Amino acid sequence: MDHLALKMKGPLKMFMERFGEFVREDDYQQFFSNRRQNGRDTYLSSDFRRADKLSSVILEEYGVRNKLGGNVIFVIPDPAYDVPFYMFQLGGNGKQIIALLDIPPTHPDMDYGPLIPVWEKYREALGIGEAKIEWVMTTASRYLLHCQYGEVDTELFNEAAAAYLDVWIEHYYKPARKLESQTDIDIVTNAIYKYKHVLHANDPAYGIFEKSWGKPVADAFHFVECQEHPSLPLSHETDPYALVWHNKDLNVMWTLAAQERFEKEPGAAQDGLRSAMEKRARESNFGMITPEIYDRLRG
Repeated sequence: MDHLALKMKGPLKMFMERFGEFVREDDYQQFFSNRRQNGRDTYLSSDFRRADKLSSVILEEYGVRNKLGGNVIFVIPDPAYDVPFYMFQLGGNGKQIIALLDIPPTHPDMDYGPLIPVWEKYREALGIGEAKIEWVMTTASRYLLHCQYGEVDTELFNEAAAAYLDVWIEHYYKPARKLESQTDIDIVTNAIYKYKHVLHANDPAYGIFEKSWGKPVADAFHFVECQEHPSLPLSHETDPYALVWHNKDLNVMWTLAAQERFEKEPGAAQDGLRSAMEKRARESNFGMITPEIYDRLRG
């Protein structure tokens, strides 16, 4: 059964019309859950597709208690290639809209020249200012279009999503090369892990689904969405909303496991070590200090 074929409309249809030729028809996974309470549905239908140079193509339709709903398109690159993310979300209750569109970088050397005129056009047309939600900005590009619970011309926003996708396909996906340097692969892997971590630590969806479906079902959704390398294990997300250290000036975060590794250092060794590690991480283009990155920088 192909859920995507049944719900092929709107942004999901737009995406598949443009990118479908690259998607493998014989290799995909699907997740669906719905909880009806008092005549109201909380549901999620997710399709996890595969394509060359990509770790996962996630296409989702969701609804919460018949009050709001929308779509998410999240393209995660294979860490072995120099492909950026593609991220789209559009939903809400008709009046208050959540809209997010971006091509987040996985490497600091990414050239945004092809995207800039598209961003300028739709930023002005949509009347969208700078994003104000801090956690969103920790992984976003400068060319993010974002509105949180405001008014947005949804038809125009979908047009912008198609234009961003065209740029992503023609200028980033098609010409993408396999990375030859292990350092570059490590940088891209770290960027993907950070994006997954930030998204799942801050996006309220997991909490909503856990409340409606129960923890085992919500955990299954988390597993399916985060299983591809670099995976974000559930053991790391015992508390999805746990605070982590974040040097906002350098935009360097720590995982909880890395924090615990630091806290085991002798007291004398801790003096100045944290700031030195964060500085080294930024100089090495790592946005998140994991235990592996900690050991690497510590050495």
